[in-house]
Amino acid sequence: MTSSDRDQQVQSISHGVILLDHVNPEYGSDRRRLRVIKYRGVNFRGGYHDFVLERGGLVVFPRLVAAEHRRTNARKRIESGLTEFDKLLGGGIEQGSSTLMIGAAGTGKSTLSSQFCASVANQGERAAMFLFDESLETLLNRADGLNIGLRKHVESGHVIIQPVDPAELSPGEFIHRIRTVVEQENVSVLVIDSLNGYLNAMPGERHLIIQLHELLMYLGQQGVATILVCAQQGLVGPNMTSPIDASYLADCVVLLRYFEAEGELRQAISVLKKRGGAHERTIREFRLANGRIEIGEPLRKFRGVLTGVPVENGAQESLHGSKG
Repeated sequence: MTSSDRDQQVQSISHGVILLDHVNPEYGSDRRRLRVIKYRGVNFRGGYHDFVLERGGLVVFPRLVAAEHRRTNARKRIESGLTEFDKLLGGGIEQGSSTLMIGAAGTGKSTLSSQFCASVANQGERAAMFLFDESLETLLNRADGLNIGLRKHVESGHVIIQPVDPAELSPGEFIHRIRTVVEQENVSVLVIDSLNGYLNAMPGERHLIIQLHELLMYLGQQGVATILVCAQQGLVGPNMTSPIDASYLADCVVLLRYFEAEGELRQAISVLKKRGGAHERTIREFRLANGRIEIGEPLRKFRGVLTGVPVENGAQESLHGSKG
C-alpha cells in the first residue's frame, strides 16, 4: 500500500489478504477497521470490522450478523409500573420488541425509559442503559426527584448504566459493549439514549439504519425489550422533525409533545403504533410534577393537541383528581 497502484500479483498468490484501514473523522479520535478481502477455503465474514490497539494487543469487534443468533423466546409482557401508561401500551411492552420514545427535548423520554428499568429491577431482573447525551449523576438526580428509585438499583447492580462518548467510541465497539451486557448480564430491558447521539457516532445515516436494524434483530432474538430515545428538532408546532426516521424499525412508537393551553405549556403522550397487540389510541396529558410521573385521563375535550395549539371543545380538563 505504499504506492498508488496495488500489487495484484502478491494478492493473487497469497492464501489470505487482510486490508487495514485508518479513518480520520472530522471530529473525534481516529478509527481503525479491517476487511478480509480473501481467504481461500474459509467462509469468512465480509465487510468492515472495527478494531482498536490497546496495551497488550489488538482487539477486533466483528460485524454483527443477527441471523447467526436466532432463537425462540417467550414474549413476556413488561409493565412500567405506571397504571395509565400501561393502559396506553395495551398492558406494557413485550420482551423481544423494540419501542421508540420520540419527542422534543425535555418531554420526559429518558424519564419514562428509566421507569421501565426500575420496574424490571423491582422484579429482580436486570436492565441496562447506554447514555450518549447526559451524565450518570444527572440522570440519577432526576430519577430521585421523581421517586423512581433508580439509584438503589444501580448500586445493587440490577441496573447497569454506561455513559458513551460518541467521539471516542467506534460503532463496532459500541455494538460489542451491548452484546457483552446482554450475554453476560442477561438483561431484560436495554435503553439507548439517544439515537441522536448514536447517529453522531456513525460515519453516515445510511450506515446507521443498516446497523440499527441488525442490532434490533439481534436484541429481539435474545428476548431483550429495547427502548430507543429520539429527540425531535423543535419544541412546539406541527413542523417537528427527527434526525433519522426509525419509526418503521420499532415495534412500538410512543410520542410525547408539548402543547399550549390556558396560558401554560403542557405535555401530552400517545402511542402511535404497536405491532402484534392492541393499544389505547387516546392522547393523555403527561406531567413530571409533585415528585412523581403523572399521566391523566384522555384529553377528549381538546382537538389539535398534536399541532401544539389545540382548541378546547368543552369544559376545562386537567390532571387534578386523576390517577397517576
